[in-house]
Amino acid sequence: MKRMSPARSLLMVLALLCAAVSATLAAPLPRVAVIYANNAKTTYDDALDNCVLKNLDEVLSPKFEVVRSGDVFQKLADRGMTDLAMAERRDIMDALAGDEFDYIICLSVEPFQRKEKFSVFTQGIEMTATVPFKVIDVNGDRYIYNGKFVELQSDSTWVGSVGNKSVAIEALQKVNKGINKVIKEKMIEPKAGK
Repeated sequence: MKRMSPARSLLMVLALLCAAVSATLAAPLPRVAVIYANNAKTTYDDALDNCVLKNLDEVLSPKFEVVRSGDVFQKLADRGMTDLAMAERRDIMDALAGDEFDYIICLSVEPFQRKEKFSVFTQGIEMTATVPFKVIDVNGDRYIYNGKFVELQSDSTWVGSVGNKSVAIEALQKVNKGINKVIKEKMIEPKAGK
């Protein structure tokens, strides 16, 4: 068996040491609690949930550890916070204080506003999606975003009728674009700059 030179041995030891140190220093991903409620009360709530939650998972998962469970929502409900749009930042943070989250995202899909449109040749509908949306920076003890997205989508047809579900999903996809923009600009890009 060939014997390694002292310089090569030293380089090997240094490489192993660097690998061990970097593995030890690798910071865990910031934890994000996603608190979601669907108040739309439609026959297609599962499709609405999938549209919103799948989008959040796709945008958050590469940069954050996403925690979404009924336990988180239940902690708020136990303190009387069932309407996420009305819940205050401090109350939300106090309810989840022991969970060591870096961010808390609260959003709810409110009942859609539906309006029928008729003309001589077409029949259609307009659906308005309203989604209150909050992002709380727990460590900074502040809102990063506190507002709501209101998006209108319409569709019409020459024959038959347009289904509510497809138009509602399209309205929520517009909301998703706004949510993604907030997450990218307020949560992801500031971290990249540090």
